[in-house]
Amino acid sequence: MLGLKKISFFFKDFIFYGVITGFNKLSVLLTFPFLARYFSVEDFGKLDFLINLISLIIVIIVFGQDSAIGRYIQEQKKLEGKKIIISNSLFIHLIALILIISILLLYKSFFLPYFYNDDFFNVILLQIPILLFISFSENIFKWTFSKIKFLVISLSNFLIIIFSSFFVIILKKDILSFFIFSIMGQIILSIICLFLLINLIKINFNQTFISSLLVYGMPFGIVCIISVLVPILERIFVQSYVGDYELGLYSVAVKISLCLAIFAQAFQTAWGPFSLKNFNIINSDKIFNFILFVFSTILSLLVIIITFFSKEIILILASNKYSECYLLILPICFGYSIQFIGWILEIGIHISKKTYLIFFGYIAYLSSSLISLIILCNFFGIIGVAISVTIGFLVKTMVDLKVASSCWKKIWRLKRIIFLKTYTFLLCTILLIITNNNILISKWVVLFLLLIHFIYFWIFLDRYEINAIKSIELIKRIGNKFL
Repeated sequence: MLGLKKISFFFKDFIFYGVITGFNKLSVLLTFPFLARYFSVEDFGKLDFLINLISLIIVIIVFGQDSAIGRYIQEQKKLEGKKIIISNSLFIHLIALILIISILLLYKSFFLPYFYNDDFFNVILLQIPILLFISFSENIFKWTFSKIKFLVISLSNFLIIIFSSFFVIILKKDILSFFIFSIMGQIILSIICLFLLINLIKINFNQTFISSLLVYGMPFGIVCIISVLVPILERIFVQSYVGDYELGLYSVAVKISLCLAIFAQAFQTAWGPFSLKNFNIINSDKIFNFILFVFSTILSLLVIIITFFSKEIILILASNKYSECYLLILPICFGYSIQFIGWILEIGIHISKKTYLIFFGYIAYLSSSLISLIILCNFFGIIGVAISVTIGFLVKTMVDLKVASSCWKKIWRLKRIIFLKTYTFLLCTILLIITNNNILISKWVVLFLLLIHFIYFWIFLDRYEINAIKSIELIKRIGNKFL
């Protein structure tokens, strides 16, 4: 048997944690059309840059502790042990917060241009501690499988973003007001987090645990900084080489491409705990390969749909003033799909606990991204920046795969994945050419292409994987209803 119960358990977790996590991504997607229409192209680019800058600061403070606590909390069988791990991780967060805020204040004159002005600088610094505690709480509830608490925090985050966006638009406010409205909601949410988390905190500073968390989390911290820094560098290149208007176009293209992230982040939320818990069971390699293929197939299908309907999606989600960015969507979207597949392929590094090995992939990612940005931006401008996204993630995934296979074991059936991605890229390129030349294409042709995609999926499944699909409760119910 292919661990059918384990696969069913994974998809149940995927549906719960995945869908709930997807709400936060969905909130961005829901508010994005309104904010893009309300603000000018230049102002929307500025808002997007500041949001990414906040993410970078949070990642620097967390510095891999979100991954470290996930790893070590699974090893604690008793609740008391988990409480000590959580408390020591919270202490590390607090020290890092004080350090980073102090640096920003001490060297304010250096950092201020990246915040645009004093008002943004002050408001964002006020927001950082609040966001940090909310993020920490949500992460704890995920790793302790506290579903109700996780649900409360995630849905609250969703509502805060929704209401902040609509207050700005209805009251006809500016970008600064968006952050102020967000802070008001986040203060209330942080108080709720404190009440929900208080029973999981036990003041017991353990030097061994602190050292273990820091050592394990440090590599993740560095690579997370790189992963957030590169998108900011992309925006800096766009702004420097082209202009503020193009920065707004690029921001919209990224937002549309990250529609994939709603599905991918939902998957990753379930995949992390599931893979670390089940890697040593019988037939884990078959289970992992099945999940990889299903995930890759759905991702590729989404890339095809987004590419083909890129112009329509821009009109619906943004407006006609962003219509020029449709050419950017394919390279960005395809690049992100490769990154998301890489999340699965690198699992061997996490299983082996040799977290320092993730350096190689991220160093390759940073290097290839910088080189491609410098070269392609000079020759192709904003399109060159978009192409660099695909190059950076492709290089990173290849390096991660090689390293993970060497430190754990080679389990992946990659031929069908490579064929799938090649087919997807070629098909999307053809669809982009058709879209660019305004050639009308029948809906029946689109349905035919989707049918080919579905047939391809079934052809490459083996007997064990077909049994696994049949074992999923939802499939059983559909089958019993119609057969």
